[in-house]
Amino acid sequence: MSSDDTRRRMEYQAVGGALAQLDAKNPQAAQLIAGLTTVIIAEAERSSRFAAALTGVVDALRPADGVLGAAPVPAPRKRAAAPKPRVTRQPGAFDPFVVYRESGGQDLAARLGELTIEQLRDIIAEQELDTRKETGRKRKVEVLVAWIVERVEASENKGSVFR
Repeated sequence: MSSDDTRRRMEYQAVGGALAQLDAKNPQAAQLIAGLTTVIIAEAERSSRFAAALTGVVDALRPADGVLGAAPVPAPRKRAAAPKPRVTRQPGAFDPFVVYRESGGQDLAARLGELTIEQLRDIIAEQELDTRKETGRKRKVEVLVAWIVERVEASENKGSVFR
C-alpha cells in the first residue's frame, strides 16, 4: 500500500469520525450528510461524466500550494472604530432667507455675526445649505457668516437672468 493510499484511508476515517460526532449532537444533520454522500458516491460510480465533474470542482477549489483541506488563514480582524457621537442640531435661530428678502445681505451678515459657531451650524443644517460638507472644517464665525450669506444670495438670485 502506498503512502497516498494510506493518507486517503486516514482522511476517510476522519470523515467517518466527524460524522459520528455530528450524529451525537445533531442526528438529523448527520443523516442528511450521510444520505447525500451515499447518493453522490453511487452516481459517481455509475456515471464517469459525473465523477469527472466532481473532480473538476475539487480541482477548482484546490489552492495554489496544492494542499486541499488546509484551513485557510483568516484575515486579521480590524478593530471596530468607536462610533462618532451624533450631534443633535437645534432649530436655527432664524430663517436667513426671510432676513435676506426683507433686509438684504448686509443686515443678514450683521445678524449672523451675533451668533455662535454652533448656532450658525444649526442654521446651515436646518436650511440644508451645505450639501457638500464644506463647513465642517470652517472654525471662524466670520468665515461661516460669509459662506452662509453667499449661499443665500446665490439661492435667492438663482434664475434672475431670465427676469
